[in-house]
Amino acid sequence: MHARTWKLATVIGLLTALGVAAAMTIMDWRRNPGGIFHNELGTDWIVVAETAFSWLWPVALLASLTTAIVLYAVAWLRGL
Repeated sequence: MHARTWKLATVIGLLTALGVAAAMTIMDWRRNPGGIFHNELGTDWIVVAETAFSWLWPVALLASLTTAIVLYAVAWLRGL
């Protein structure tokens, strides 16, 4: 169960992180604080990518670990 649990937790964590990173990056791009995301010349894709990545990795880590803990807790409770 250990390998399967970690694989599932990783997939769930990555999907959660992709959704959160996309949502937050889109919101920041639309609000455009300080004009750093886009201007009359177009979108600064480097800033967009940095913002997405800065949301992606911590959320993926946190969501994966949280999911693994929940899955192990459920497995432990079912074993009682």
